[in-house]
Amino acid sequence: MAQAAKAANDARLLAEAAAHTANAEAKQRAAEAEEARKRTAAVQEQARKDAQAAQEQARKLQEAANVEKRKATAAQEAANASKKVAEEEVRVANAAKEEAERKLKEGIQPVVTPTPEEVSAAKRKVQYREDLFHFAVAGVAGGGKSSLINAFRGLRNNDVNIGAAATSVTETTLTMARYPNPNAEYPYVWYDIPGAGTLKIPDWQYFNAQGLYVFDCIIVLFDNRFTMTDIAILTNCRRFKIPTYIVRSKADQHIRNIMKDMGYDSDVDESGDQKKKLYQAAQQQFIQQTRQSVKDNLENANMPDQRVYIVSNEPMLGVVKEKRPRRVIDEIELLNDLIGEAQTRRGRLEELEKANVAREEAERKLAEGIQPLVTPTPDEVRAVKQLAQYREGLFHIAVAGASGGGKSSLINAFRGLRNMDINIGAAATGVVETTTVMVRCPDPNADYPYVWYDVPGAGTLKTPDWQYFFNDQGLDIYDCIIVLFDNRFTMTDIAVLTNCKRFKIPTYIVRSKADQHIYNIMKDMRHDSDNDEDRKQHYHIARLQFIQQTRQSVKDNLENANIPDQRVYIVSNETMLSVVKEKQPKVIDEIELLNDLIWEAQTRRLGRREDCCEEPAAVYNGELSQRWNPKGSLAISKSV
Repeated sequence: MAQAAKAANDARLLAEAAAHTANAEAKQRAAEAEEARKRTAAVQEQARKDAQAAQEQARKLQEAANVEKRKATAAQEAANASKKVAEEEVRVANAAKEEAERKLKEGIQPVVTPTPEEVSAAKRKVQYREDLFHFAVAGVAGGGKSSLINAFRGLRNNDVNIGAAATSVTETTLTMARYPNPNAEYPYVWYDIPGAGTLKIPDWQYFNAQGLYVFDCIIVLFDNRFTMTDIAILTNCRRFKIPTYIVRSKADQHIRNIMKDMGYDSDVDESGDQKKKLYQAAQQQFIQQTRQSVKDNLENANMPDQRVYIVSNEPMLGVVKEKRPRRVIDEIELLNDLIGEAQTRRGRLEELEKANVAREEAERKLAEGIQPLVTPTPDEVRAVKQLAQYREGLFHIAVAGASGGGKSSLINAFRGLRNMDINIGAAATGVVETTTVMVRCPDPNADYPYVWYDVPGAGTLKTPDWQYFFNDQGLDIYDCIIVLFDNRFTMTDIAVLTNCKRFKIPTYIVRSKADQHIYNIMKDMRHDSDNDEDRKQHYHIARLQFIQQTRQSVKDNLENANIPDQRVYIVSNETMLSVVKEKQPKVIDEIELLNDLIWEAQTRRLGRREDCCEEPAAVYNGELSQRWNPKGSLAISKSV
């Protein structure tokens, strides 16, 4: 029993051990199975995520492809729209051009009449002078304008070193070129106008673009065919009443071409007899065809018939040089007619001169006190004061005179500014007429009660001198007027002084640019020494000469105009600027002019000059360095 019990117990232990081992193995397999399941789930999850990512990437790529497709479609649509717009613009432009040409052919002009300012600008551009006769040679590019001008001036095309116009098979004239006659005694100026019908010069805009309305005579030059450009020029010239001459160039070349078409062979014709016969026949054919072609074109454009001059450059050059060239056609007649046109204009100039004499007579009466203007009404005075921003507490100084006298520069110097100080209010200056309306220039220091007025220059196309003074510029309102002149004392200055006397306005006669004039006198004296002492001596002599001549000239002019003698102040802008800035320059009358203006301002504050018993002491004793202190004293410093 004991053994049985022991065996049973051993069997039980073995069973338990086996069961434990089996249980452990089962757990191990279960754990391994769970781990395998987890690995499988993780792989499946990663596969699912990868699939989702792939799908998302594919979706994004599809969207990007769709966006690009839409962009491409939009770009194509925009390109198509732009193409349609461009095609429409071209269609409209062509239609406008055709309409303009149709109207032009019917005599309806596509150009606008230039304003007086545009005419003045065009005349300045061409350097127009009344004593000269201005020929413009215009037409389609390549017609030989430059070569013909050279022939008119007695020059060959290769005479570039003595001023011949440039010539070439390409478009050489891109801007208008001015060519005076080499002989200064001949009052002719030729203008080589850029060729029309090129990319740079549209033919139907040619006349206005080149300012052809200012010329005295226009030669319409063509080579191969008479075009709408030529019709446009002739139509506009007729509209502006400008004499025109239709000229066909390069006749010799065209005649030789006709001879070739007739079968002429120079190698066979050794004696030249056939050449003479064929040349005469070709010449007649060319002349007849040219005249008939121009006649037909003028008739189709509803324009009166007009002679066409047929010329060649070589015969024209021979005629100009007073030789007897062979084979001339219309060269002599063209030159004679052009000279006749110039003489006719000279007759018109004589009539104009008579008109100027009448004008001078009116100015003489003005100088004698016979005024062509009407005293302004109180309403007119108030209107002008309002325009000038007139204030009773300020002193208003107008600087008036002929154009180009340096008014703006002098005002800048009075105000302590250089011409370049535009950013702080300097008046505009230039070699052309910069002041076209009255400009108000207060002193940069608000404590100084001066206001300067830059009045438009008289004697220009914008401001006729004999109408310059009170009526046009309203100068009767100013407290003081500086009559500024540069080169000569004119009737404009006399008019200003006469009217100032009439209205009892204080005046100061000032001659500007003294330094320039003195240096010019030194040049006339042929001073070229490098020695400082010699230079100082020549400067001193030139300075005294300039001062003496200026004072005597003004004195004589005032006496001739029956105006009382009056001091003339001789100044330079740089010197005046230095005085204002309290430096120590070499002065002439700059300090005296400033002192007298200061005195005028003070006496006005104290009461008019005739009511003052003595001059304000602070002006002349130099005790104050400021131009105007709060108590109303003005001065120039002692150091100056």
